[in-house]
Amino acid sequence: MLRGLALFLTLALLLSVVVTAASEETLPTTWDISSVYASVDEWQADYDTVMEMLNNYEQFRGKLNNAQDIYDYLQFAYYTELTQLQNKLRLYADLGSSLDSTDPVFTRLNAQLSAMNTKEAQITAFADPEIFSLSMEEREAIFSDPLFADYTYAVKYYTDPKSQPLGEEANTAMATISMALGYPYMAFQRMEYVEMPYPTVTMPDGTVQELTDAAYDDILHSDEYTREFKAEVNKLYGSRAKDYIDTMATLLEGNAKQAYASALLSHFETTREAQLYAYDVDPSVYDMLIECAHEGIADYQRYYRAHARGLGLDEQYPFDMATYVSDFNPGKVDYDDAVAEVTDALSILGEDYIDTFKGILSSGHVDVYPNVTKTTGAFETQPSYDYLPWVLFNYNGYANDVSTIAHEMGHAMYDALTTANQPKQYRSPTIFTQEVASTTNELIYYNYKMSHASNDDEKLYYLQNALDLFTGTFFNQVLFAEFEDDFYRIVEAGGALDGEALSDRYLELLNTYRGDTVISFPETKYRWADIPHFYYVYYVYQYATSISYAASIAQGILNGEENAVENYLNFLKAGHSAAPQTLLSIAGVDPLNAKTYHAAMDYFKGLVDEYERLVDIKIQNS
Repeated sequence: MLRGLALFLTLALLLSVVVTAASEETLPTTWDISSVYASVDEWQADYDTVMEMLNNYEQFRGKLNNAQDIYDYLQFAYYTELTQLQNKLRLYADLGSSLDSTDPVFTRLNAQLSAMNTKEAQITAFADPEIFSLSMEEREAIFSDPLFADYTYAVKYYTDPKSQPLGEEANTAMATISMALGYPYMAFQRMEYVEMPYPTVTMPDGTVQELTDAAYDDILHSDEYTREFKAEVNKLYGSRAKDYIDTMATLLEGNAKQAYASALLSHFETTREAQLYAYDVDPSVYDMLIECAHEGIADYQRYYRAHARGLGLDEQYPFDMATYVSDFNPGKVDYDDAVAEVTDALSILGEDYIDTFKGILSSGHVDVYPNVTKTTGAFETQPSYDYLPWVLFNYNGYANDVSTIAHEMGHAMYDALTTANQPKQYRSPTIFTQEVASTTNELIYYNYKMSHASNDDEKLYYLQNALDLFTGTFFNQVLFAEFEDDFYRIVEAGGALDGEALSDRYLELLNTYRGDTVISFPETKYRWADIPHFYYVYYVYQYATSISYAASIAQGILNGEENAVENYLNFLKAGHSAAPQTLLSIAGVDPLNAKTYHAAMDYFKGLVDEYERLVDIKIQNS
């Protein structure tokens, strides 16, 4: 109750900031992480406190055989000052590293956090073995005690027959080894964001420019450059990892082997099985998703053919997909105007939703524009519930950047509503449901833009964006999921990942999904090496599941179905209080029914039908 009151007061304060920001017609665009810690010395003081507090775990050794002591242990481990301070420490280090991954200060802080995690894992190595040494009957009796009445889902692990934890000695060994784990991903980040050079391109005016992500976007979205120049730029951009491809394959193999070893130690046969169990996701979901994607390939290719027809192209290349058939061009949208657009679009979700939405955007917790040291892409995080969510953009003003505001703020709203409505043990939704909140926002946003279009050409512009969202979030991510499953099978069979072989397989999948609708340059096959999500371990498929579920939710809301908005908001407020399929059922979605995925394909087919209609009208009128 106290934490809920604190959040209410925080939001009330932030809403007063909204009024001020609106009157000045500008929103804050940079993080001020000094609001978390005023100095590194303050951070260090809390870190030292935590390292001392970790020694208090010893008081529970030998006592975890009754409801009260197990309850007290779990409270200390997850729900008291210790976790609060740890989350605050991680938040500061994560935010600082995201702003500048080259800053040695934050490199040091993250190294200290790794040491903290190792020490905690070593000290707590006794806990699960003690609890699991009790019979199933004893454990069921303990966790049915009234003490755990509000923790039913949070403690289900302890009475799940599939749970087979390691013994104390093995736990201690794994904790010690853990300090050496994670380095493949860290090395990837170093390569991707710091050391691997961007190619340079000679611009039409003779100047030489580094082909950064932002520069690449600017060139592809500009009408100033010829198609031949864009082709050259596309090939250069795709070739960035080519000379490092074996190194990147080795890093990915190291990451995969770590994940597989962890799965084996936890008594799972495959990495995929372990990861889906960790998220409480039924294994059938993965296979239903791939099967449905393959069934939808015909409509996927139909969209690309319509696009080529609209542009009058006999041969279509990847960079052509950044060109609109529509002549409508909103140009670059100012950030404040983009926020206003998204706010209007999402107003269908109600005043309370929008008030909190505005509060986050005005809180100083949003870092907007790109710079050379900042992490690429966009994300939202809320590791510490004493703060509103933090959001990072790399905003350039294009249509997809505006959509990204809707996407990341969907995550932020999910976290904010969960924090306001759930106890501590249920405030961390998994990515499986998190992505539903973000993609639902994007679908609502694009529907808003299409329904408010002044003519068919403007509607065609936003319809192409909606289709690109769907193809990028569904078909591309299922393609990635197949690619990921392939390289894990290689590793799990005792094989090695070869850079060129991986690249060939990636190109093969691209050709399977796109057919002859898009001709890839040879350099395109190396693009897998730039994708950080492959290091997250069976993560990418959740983007595809999310838009499948979001399609049903958004349609219900937009069609004005009874209680659709209320049910969706109740889903957001439910946090992580039940299994994903149970949570999604609140919003009227069944992830274990193949009809859900077929409905998503029907939604996509409807978009393609309308796109073809508008393209044909445009061709006839030209």
